[in-house]
Amino acid sequence: MKWKKKIWVIDDIVPAEHQERIKNTLLGPTFPWYFVPDITGGGSRDQRPGFSHGFIHKGEIKSHEENIKLLEVLWENCMRKIKEKTNTEGKYSVSKARTFLQLPLKGANKKKYDSHHIDLMDEHFALLYYVCDSDGDTVIFDNMYSRMNHRPPEPSELIVKKRVTPKQGRVVIFDGYYWHTATQPTKSIRCIINTDVLQHG
Repeated sequence: MKWKKKIWVIDDIVPAEHQERIKNTLLGPTFPWYFVPDITGGGSRDQRPGFSHGFIHKGEIKSHEENIKLLEVLWENCMRKIKEKTNTEGKYSVSKARTFLQLPLKGANKKKYDSHHIDLMDEHFALLYYVCDSDGDTVIFDNMYSRMNHRPPEPSELIVKKRVTPKQGRVVIFDGYYWHTATQPTKSIRCIINTDVLQHG
């Protein structure tokens, strides 16, 4: 698995016209968002409300077919990039995919991270696609999850490896065993598509 311990930031992973289609669909008047009282998963002292929508869970489609078709171009382009970067022909499948929408929180401490986490216990790589320009950086830490030690690192133990600023059309692809998190937006809405991918063979 040549994507292990890798992080790639790629701009314009889909053409500008398709970026607009994704943005206009997710931020349009009919997309079904669901309220989440604390988008950090409850690990933060301060509640950080937001909205979510699930596309795929444990490999099963949970959203409308039109939404899946809209995202297939994104996923296919990401897989193609992975194959180019690693010079391999791996077989990949989407295990989990969902989108999150956060409204700017006035007075939020931009230096304070949300709860650090990994998305899956199985080996996987993560795709974070930014639907629109925003603040609220993604923070990827040098610390990695280990099956030998499931304990999350203490905040004082975290070492920042990469910060990625949300930009429309940008995707960050990384080993999902890197502990990672986000900072809250304070200036504009933050909308991402979070996809977890398994490799077979």
